Amino acid sequence: MKANTVQTAPGTTVGGADVLAFATELGALGAVAVWGWHSGGWMGALGTALTFGTVWGVFLSPRAAVPVTGVWWPLAKLAVFAVSALALSTVAGVVPAAALLSLALLSAVLGGTR
Repeated sequence: MKANTVQTAPGTTVGGADVLAFATELGALGAVAVWGWHSGGWMGALGTALTFGTVWGVFLSPRAAVPVTGVWWPLAKLAVFAVSALALSTVAGVVPAAALLSLALLSAVLGGTR
């Protein structure tokens, strides 16, 4: 295997929608962490990031312990992204928050349902 290759499970591919979903998830995590930093210092940043990561991991991640399915999955994703965009708007302004929410909406549309 070459040094800069990515291995996935046999028969799986990583497409543009997957990359967009991961990028928006990281952006949302960063947004709530920055909001937490402005609200409560490093404890706020750590607390909000851990809370966001836990909710995402338990309910919305590809390997979720309690997966949200059907039409509720994109709606739950958009609700979480709306909260992170609201947090981002209080710290960075409306334009970055609108960009995050727009990319999250595109990700939810491309991701479909599970």
